[in-house]
Order: sequence, then C-alpha cells, then structure tokens
Amino acid sequence: MLATSIVLGIGVFAATVQFSNTRQAAALAMADPSLDALPVVPENMRWGFALGEFHLLEDELKRGDVLGEILMQHGLDYPQVHQIVEQCKGKFNINSMRVGRKLNFLTKQAGQSPDFMVYEPSPYEYVVFQLKEPYKVEVVKRDVVIDTVAASGVLETSFWQALMDNGLNDQLADGMIDILASSVDFYHQKQGDRFKVVFEQHYVEGEPVGTGKIIAALYEREGKEYYAFNFEKPGEKTNYFDYDGRPARKAFLKSPLRYSRISSRYNLRRLHPILGYHKAHLGTDYAAPHGTPIMAVAEGTVVEAARKGGNGIYVKIRHDGTYQTQYLHMSGFAKGIRPGTRVAQGQTIGYVGSTGLATGPHVCFRFWKNGREVDHLRLNLPQPEPIKGAVLEEFKIVRDGLIQMLNAVEYRTHEQIAEDTAEEETFNKAEP
Repeated sequence: MLATSIVLGIGVFAATVQFSNTRQAAALAMADPSLDALPVVPENMRWGFALGEFHLLEDELKRGDVLGEILMQHGLDYPQVHQIVEQCKGKFNINSMRVGRKLNFLTKQAGQSPDFMVYEPSPYEYVVFQLKEPYKVEVVKRDVVIDTVAASGVLETSFWQALMDNGLNDQLADGMIDILASSVDFYHQKQGDRFKVVFEQHYVEGEPVGTGKIIAALYEREGKEYYAFNFEKPGEKTNYFDYDGRPARKAFLKSPLRYSRISSRYNLRRLHPILGYHKAHLGTDYAAPHGTPIMAVAEGTVVEAARKGGNGIYVKIRHDGTYQTQYLHMSGFAKGIRPGTRVAQGQTIGYVGSTGLATGPHVCFRFWKNGREVDHLRLNLPQPEPIKGAVLEEFKIVRDGLIQMLNAVEYRTHEQIAEDTAEEETFNKAEP
C-alpha cells in the first residue's frame, strides 16, 4: 500500500545531503572544537575524502585488464596485492568489476604509491581499498532519497520516443512494458496513444541516479484505458493488478522479447527464405539485434535446451499439462538453463542469434496447445483469477487513490515538452 506520507512531486527536487560514513564523521570531529565555532565540512569532499589533500589519478578499466597487474603498475608489490585480495573476501567480488568503469587512485605524496583506490560499481555505492597497512576494503552505501514523481507522454512516432522526450530511462521503460505487456500490444503502437506513469525516483547527493518501483501506470489507446497498480497482496508474489483486480502480468506474455518487431507470422504456406519453397511456418518470428535477451513467456520447466538442425540453439519449456513454448535460433543459453530447470515468467533463458536455418538475428517463437503448434496471437489464453473478498475492497481503496494521482498528471506532447524545456533554460540563464 502507498504510504500516506509520500507526496507526489512532478520534477526534480534538491535533496539534502547526509554525511553518514565514518571518514566524513571523522573530518567533522577534527574541526574547531571551540564553543562558538560550528563544524566545517572540508571542501571538495568525495568518497569521504577531502580531495584537496590528495593527488587523484583515474584509470579506466579496459577489456582484458587484471586488477593485480594494474595495482603493480601503480607501485604495489605482489604481497601487497595478495593482502588486498584477501581483504575483499566476503565483502566485494573483484570479478564483478566492469569494463569502462574507473579506478580512482588517491595518493598523499606525489611520486609515492597510492594510499587508496576507489571503485564505484553503481551510483548507489562505492568501494574503498586501503592499499597500505593496515590493508582494508570497505563497501560504502550512499544515502538514497526516494521521491514519488510522475510523467506522461503522447506517441507521435513511438512509445520509445515519447519516453525519451520525457528524459525517462531504459529501466522505467522495461518496467512499464513488463507490467502492461499482457494488456497492451506494444508491437502495434499507434500515433495518438498516450501514457501516464507514477514511479519512485532515486536521488543521491541531489542527483537522479535511477528509478525504483512503478506505483501506477496508465496506457490509453483509442479511448480505452489499460491500468497497472502496485498492490501488495498478502501471501502472494503478484504485486501489479489491473483496474478490476486481476494480476496485470497475465499467465503468458505476448512476446519473448521486450524490444523487437514481428518479421514473420504464423503461416501454413510461407515461402521459406532459405529453402526456397513453400513450407508451413508454425511460429512467429521476432527480429532483434544479436544478443538481445529472450524471456520465458510464462513460468514452467525447461524440457529441452540443445542445438539441433534447422532449429539451431533452442529451448523448449513445459508450462502445464496444456501449454508448451519453444524459442529457436539462439546465439546461446542464459546461465543455468538446462533440462529440468524451473524458470519464472520474464526470466532470461537465452539470447537472440541466427543459428540453424536463419537469414538474420531473430527468435522463432513456437507455441503448443495440447501437443499441437498454434498461432499464439490468436489464442484466448486463460485469465488469472482476480482478487476477491476483503482484500478486493482494500485494493479498491488503493486503486482509487492512485487513479487520483494519475488524473493529476497532464498529458504533454513533444512540442509542449520542448517549449517547457526552452522556457526553463531561458529562466536559468536570466538568474544572477
């Protein structure tokens, strides 16, 4: 349920920075202790260090880099590197360091080996490596301020463009598609479609760094409204429901890919692009870039994960006694996918490729009902049971409050967003 203390704020607010880690506290403690003097925070604080007291050198991680070799290039010897690695155990996985991120070396005296190294896995935390005795590794969680914000958009070209116009990120786009995909066909977007979304925005040191859960979403097409509301149902994993209290995530997703296009439909007399003769195409092809994650459209058990003939690399999943699905032409399996593996709806099971008889990267998605391959786009698949009884009444209270929040959000076109942005820039330039 939505806490009553949360206030809907549309736009960015300035968060108050809280200094909580031990090094910052120590810096405050060393300030002038006289009764008439307030503690002074050292200027240019970062990662808990007053950077004015250090020489800072940045090193970007490249493919093939080995941390031990990098540390020795900065003046550490093998026993020191060994000590650092030992200190990481149970605290930080060195193998999780990603190409493109920076290693920040802090040195007190120029020409000496660095005293500290700082690595930022994400905006939410950083890791401090003390490179001299006593060797230490500390993972520091940053203070996160969570605000509830809203956005809207009108499709003039695509859903994706409308999201970008609002400065919304991939994470939020994925979330909206996830909770609305069972109701909204995102593969047939129409000019004039509209959406509203209320979600949690995370701020670190006053800057937006990521999004949290979606609280409510609305997608409108040709006057018909499709809702998804966040509601924690006691004893259930399902936490998004439509207007009537049915799980927003239906038993089966409409597609095994988030972003793609249908390149070939189920067709009993399709001209095969490679074999050159008419051959029944008993699946639906979704074209997407090589390596795009492929999702299980429903929970179930993997019955086949193999490479075979024209299918290439593929996975087949049994969902119940009635339905099975198959995913062909993969470039590879996701980690842990093998016969007998239990998978959840939306879980990545492999990646788009062009193995087997394929002219380009895509996934051929096949759907079985009672042992017979069928066109899943024409099926009336089973609907999940709605919330009932007292829980339904509780849901309606939450739903109606969230609808009021959505109603308070105005739709904005691309032109209106551009005008508002220009006005804001003009105002900022005019400020002294």
